[in-house]
Amino acid sequence: MMQNAAEMQCSVAFLDPQVFTATVISHQPSTVTQAIKNAMKNDYVVGAYNTGGHWVTVIISMKYKEVWYLDSAKLFPGRKFTDVRHIVNWAFDVRIEEMMKANKKRPKTKPKLTHRIDVKCAEQPSGTFLCGLYVAFNMLKLVGDIPIMKKAADFNAALTVSIEDLKTIWEMLCEFILKETLDPKGNFYSAFYL
Repeated sequence: MMQNAAEMQCSVAFLDPQVFTATVISHQPSTVTQAIKNAMKNDYVVGAYNTGGHWVTVIISMKYKEVWYLDSAKLFPGRKFTDVRHIVNWAFDVRIEEMMKANKKRPKTKPKLTHRIDVKCAEQPSGTFLCGLYVAFNMLKLVGDIPIMKKAADFNAALTVSIEDLKTIWEMLCEFILKETLDPKGNFYSAFYL
């Protein structure tokens, strides 16, 4: 996905999913804040947020000062993402302060982020564990849409995901594993051989 974004000349940063979790936010908030703040040098910051048993796409649009939450499992319609909202706002405030110091200009009002937890997106079939694939699909769709977006309202998450869409994600995942993870000689990592 990072390669796709680079090829399309999209200013997108991807958050490390090991850092962007409910557990790390609650136990090491400064680590998450730093990662988000550093990524905010781009027009968009995209993360796969782990709630503790489910993955949700979180897109921070620095360009439009909005945060979009795309949850493929509507099991918890009242989910507010309070922890994520606080940590993103904190990182945004630190980033804005740094930018203001560097520019030595103080705007009359400090910009704020708008959080949209109501973004409609494709829902995974009930009883499935496909949330990771849906997150990857949402990320891929965003990267494809960035060049044609002229305003925040132009962002529309896909409302359906076909088997062909999921196959594309599976193929990308398999290609990544084969090219970036496995040893070309066919040797597999095993703790028993250390």
